[in-house]
Amino acid sequence: MIIKFFEKKKFFLIVFLLLFNNFSSAIENIVIIKKINNEIITNIDLNNEYNYLIALNENLKNLNDEEARKISEQSLTREIIKYKEISKYLSLEDFQNDELVINVIKNIYLNLNLVSIEDFENYLKKFDVNINDVVRKISIEIAWNQLIVSKFNNQVNINEDQILKKIKNDNLNSKEVIEYNLSEIVFQANNQSELENKTNEIETFIKKSGFSTAANKFSIADTAKLGGLIGKINDNQLSLKFQNELKKLNTGKFSKPINVGNRFIILFVNEKKIINEKLDEKELLKSMIDFERKTQFENFSQIYFEKIKLNMQIQ
Repeated sequence: MIIKFFEKKKFFLIVFLLLFNNFSSAIENIVIIKKINNEIITNIDLNNEYNYLIALNENLKNLNDEEARKISEQSLTREIIKYKEISKYLSLEDFQNDELVINVIKNIYLNLNLVSIEDFENYLKKFDVNINDVVRKISIEIAWNQLIVSKFNNQVNINEDQILKKIKNDNLNSKEVIEYNLSEIVFQANNQSELENKTNEIETFIKKSGFSTAANKFSIADTAKLGGLIGKINDNQLSLKFQNELKKLNTGKFSKPINVGNRFIILFVNEKKIINEKLDEKELLKSMIDFERKTQFENFSQIYFEKIKLNMQIQ
């Protein structure tokens, strides 16, 4: 199977180097960077991860080698931790042809201004990335989200009556709607001083290297690998807190950190426009409930990730 093959790819690559290249040269060229339980990360793995990340966000090429290495290591570490937890409950093979995986990949190549999966495969070849690697990575994220839903579904608390009241009182389904195309940086801070320092660091980096690169570097959200891209969303689906912040912003600007649960979110407006759209009340209610549920699951996801990370032996 595809997933099993790529789990063994690193082993076969090392064997290939040892058998067909000069033995001492092969040993010198392979460096163990980190160990997570019984999983090793080598310089080869970091290079592969870097190629994957720049395929999704070529702005990463503008970083120096040390910054690029740190981002690649952080990205790969999160992926391995998630995979190890997922494998206790689920099989990635069940997700290879999952409709969600297919849709995520489609959204990725459309955002790269490509029109088909064939174009995407050819595009990836320029970065020495195989489509099956992408399938595996997206499968891990989809499986992780499913795991979070299964563990925390009973703890999600949504007041549907309150949301419906807001729709009626604010006439949300029959007025002009602001459509946003958004990106995000999600981070944590334990106190006001840490929040201020982290915010200054992120904002300075954004001004220097751009929002998408900053998302790769600082964001703890699943969207980090996509340069923080959320995509299109209407303002009437958002909470009042998000609406108030976004109304202040023009295209190309980013918000101050918005506190959501145990996280802070900086939003970037890729595009902003007015659309005239009368939405069905039930349809709008469903979309607002879905957004609120997604927000709560993201909080649970980060809490759970930090918990299992503490139980990992990371060297």
